[in-house]
Amino acid sequence: MTPHSIARWPAMMGRKTAMEYLDVGETAFEREIAAGRIPEGIMFGGKPHWRRDALDKALAVISGEMVTDHIARFEERRRGKAA
Repeated sequence: MTPHSIARWPAMMGRKTAMEYLDVGETAFEREIAAGRIPEGIMFGGKPHWRRDALDKALAVISGEMVTDHIARFEERRRGKAA
C-alpha cells in the first residue's frame, strides 16, 4: 500500500467503511462474516468496528497468499512424514 492509500483507510473501520474497503455490499459482508471468512467486528466507541490489518489478513487467507497456522503446521508434519 502506498502512504496515500493507508491514510485513506483508518486502522479501525465502521461497517460502511469496512464494506467499502472490501468492495462488497451489506449482504455479501454479512455472508462473509457468517461464513467465518472475515472477522466479526469488535465494539469500539459503542459500535462494531473492523481492524484494517485483520481484514487484510483474512483476505490473504481467502486468496491463498497466506495459510492459517493450523493448516501450515499440518502440512509441515505431513511433509516430514513423507520425507
